[in-house]
Amino acid sequence: MRDEALHRAPSPTGGNMAKIPALAVIVISAALILGAGCITNTGGNVQSYNIVWTDTDTPPADHKAIETELSHQIAPYPGAVYGNVTVSASEKDGRTRLHISAASPTCRYPDLYDFAYMNHELSMTGYLLEAIPEATRQDAIGIAMQNPEIAGALSGGAGAGVPTVRRILPETAEEFYVPKTCISVTWADASVSALVDMDTGSVVETWGVGG
Repeated sequence: MRDEALHRAPSPTGGNMAKIPALAVIVISAALILGAGCITNTGGNVQSYNIVWTDTDTPPADHKAIETELSHQIAPYPGAVYGNVTVSASEKDGRTRLHISAASPTCRYPDLYDFAYMNHELSMTGYLLEAIPEATRQDAIGIAMQNPEIAGALSGGAGAGVPTVRRILPETAEEFYVPKTCISVTWADASVSALVDMDTGSVVETWGVGG
């Protein structure tokens, strides 16, 4: 069920708006916290954040190794930091499935990740990244609305609603543009979406704005 809420092959596609899911809320049970630690992102800027394993069973025996690998595969949007990273583990088809919620104290929404762990290898299977600084969110919306196609689609009817703003990782952006981090801005009510390159301040792809 939860995989449907995360981008399996994350896409800002607007042409198939029914496939753009709403933000899935991860409900973390307060029943039992089984493990806690600290992982350090080893990307451009070193940062530490709390990590908490939560479930009804114990964390995987090699959870420390998993935490180390996670530190190489998750990172917040530039300008944001993760404060708490919550990991929920489950077993399916002989693999450990990890559901990650990474919250930033300066962002209204968390980043959500799904991973599969098998044979000591960790691979990302989905993500929904909305932990974006508010100023960046507003800038991305403004850039998207300046695009003539998006503006025309939004002006056609009332009640376009508040757009969803998400970070798109390079491996996904490459399918539509180039391999770099971009931001998707989607008006679900109007069935339109824009892929924004924040470095150039431009819309590089749109969906749902024409035949």
